[in-house]
Amino acid sequence: MKKFMLAATVLLALSGCAVVDAYRMAPYDSNEYELITGIRAQARHYKEQCNDPVVSKTNASKLSLDITMFALYSEHIPRNDALIKSSKNLQEIAQGLDNQYANAAKVSPAFCKIKFESMETSADRMQTIIGARPR
Repeated sequence: MKKFMLAATVLLALSGCAVVDAYRMAPYDSNEYELITGIRAQARHYKEQCNDPVVSKTNASKLSLDITMFALYSEHIPRNDALIKSSKNLQEIAQGLDNQYANAAKVSPAFCKIKFESMETSADRMQTIIGARPR
């Protein structure tokens, strides 16, 4: 009987920790999930177009703007610190590529592909964070 009571107490304590942990996490937001999924899909698609400098310059500018919109959307969601920090890092990568196209005479396709790949990987990690939130 003592073992049963101990097991029940441990089970209740673990359940309570899960509830507290879920409360401290930002709530699931389908709009936030949709935005980051779109960013990931765009980065995947745009890296295929890096051989055309005119198209890839436009793509870099568009994705930079979309990432800025995501960062602005996410920054006021309560208890969202990890995603806010991640979105700022993603924004730096996107802005770096956009600035490179604005300032350089020519951007190599390899550099373009690496940057879009980095954005896709970051967006994938962020999508995992958002998807793991309690619904």
